[in-house]
Amino acid sequence: MSSDDFLDSKLMKPIDDVIIIDDEQSVIDVLEMYCENLGCFRNIITATDGAMGAKKLANQKFSLILLDVNMPKRKGGDIIKEMALGTSDNVIESICVVSGNIDKAFLTEALELGVKHYMVKPFTEEQFQEKAKKVLKTINPSLFK
Repeated sequence: MSSDDFLDSKLMKPIDDVIIIDDEQSVIDVLEMYCENLGCFRNIITATDGAMGAKKLANQKFSLILLDVNMPKRKGGDIIKEMALGTSDNVIESICVVSGNIDKAFLTEALELGVKHYMVKPFTEEQFQEKAKKVLKTINPSLFK
């Protein structure tokens, strides 16, 4: 399957849920719109700080976790470390780090813990959709037809 075919493919039905964990409401609003336009999520859940995000991750499984790095109450790196311990139903491969500033030390540690995907803000909707599909395909290769 060519990369164009992959990007044009559609899901047969909406999959599980996505969570957006970011302390900037404007970023949440844009990512929420991008997720809606992708059309493959039953529910789009949001959290405006790391502590709220960690609580939601502890109580629900997500196919895609859009995670900011620098947030109040709990940093994205702390959430990644907790998930790496395997104490949640969520898998670290579901994470896409989304940040305006990802420093090398953080990125190295996140990659060592199993994070495979990240995006540096700002990005276009097309770039987002391409990355989201890559994350989802990693979790379940049979999702896209």
